[in-house]
Amino acid sequence: MRGRTKSFTLVVSLVFIFMVMFSAGSVCAEDQTYAMVVFLKGSEFFNWAYGGMQDAAKLLGADIKTELRGPATWDASQEARAIEQLIAKGVKGIIVTAGDATTLNPAIDKAMARGIPVITFDSDAPDSQRLCFAGTNNYEAGKVAGKSMVEWLNGEGEVGISTFPGPNHLVERIRGFKDGLAGSKVKVVATCNDEGKVAAAESAITAMLQAHPEIDAVFAAHGNPGPGAVAAVKNVGKEGKIQIMGFDFGMPVVEGIDKGQIRGTVGQNPYLMGYVGMMMAWAANQKTRVDGMHVPPSINTGVRILTKEDIGVYKSPPAFVSGK
Repeated sequence: MRGRTKSFTLVVSLVFIFMVMFSAGSVCAEDQTYAMVVFLKGSEFFNWAYGGMQDAAKLLGADIKTELRGPATWDASQEARAIEQLIAKGVKGIIVTAGDATTLNPAIDKAMARGIPVITFDSDAPDSQRLCFAGTNNYEAGKVAGKSMVEWLNGEGEVGISTFPGPNHLVERIRGFKDGLAGSKVKVVATCNDEGKVAAAESAITAMLQAHPEIDAVFAAHGNPGPGAVAAVKNVGKEGKIQIMGFDFGMPVVEGIDKGQIRGTVGQNPYLMGYVGMMMAWAANQKTRVDGMHVPPSINTGVRILTKEDIGVYKSPPAFVSGK
């Protein structure tokens, strides 16, 4: 009996010691902040991405903190400054979408040189030293859009594209879109510069439709031209006669689909981009027996064409006032 009592006491003592150690570790654990940098803070798309990042951080531990940085208007140079500030702050990792394919390269490379893992998402900076790209294979996304457009137009028609110069992901989307039309009688007859803005998209697409009245459909290569195309089609009096394919699922695009003004949109998975980006940044800081091999150079988060039947969940996007 005495032996059993000693054994029980020893077990209780060990449990107590482990509880104390765990409590002390919880209280004294080093604060680890990971940051997301976007080129359009407040965008619903990036809010979905940040929501994914936050959910991943919660799973990784109470000591993992997150913050959201970036300009309120599309500006890659301000993104670069935000990365510089985060380097000075000493964050544990940075997840960034490149508003321009090259502007962020020096800042990304500096972070990597300081031992801060950088994961790009959505729009890559392929010539930088970034560790991993988590996002859409934009060429394949464009190709899916092109093939769907062929189906929409029954294999024959003329298409106008709305985009703007700079971001690498838009170049890849359009290249994929054109390849997706291959083998059909659907062809691209015009491309307009929407400057990355809804109002500019309306003006540019209106001018494109006036110059090319034969256009049967408009492909919006990013989120803003979708609602711009809706307004442009009204401006030229062709509602119901021109198909509109949007990109992503900002509320104006969702509303346009709900009203039948936009037939469908290329739906990326920004939530998964943020979730995977956080996991990869954290993983990069962990030592394993295969150090360096547990973070792949790229992860494809996929796309699908969303129509009226698919958009219900996207009517309530997350919002972040403080960005934390």
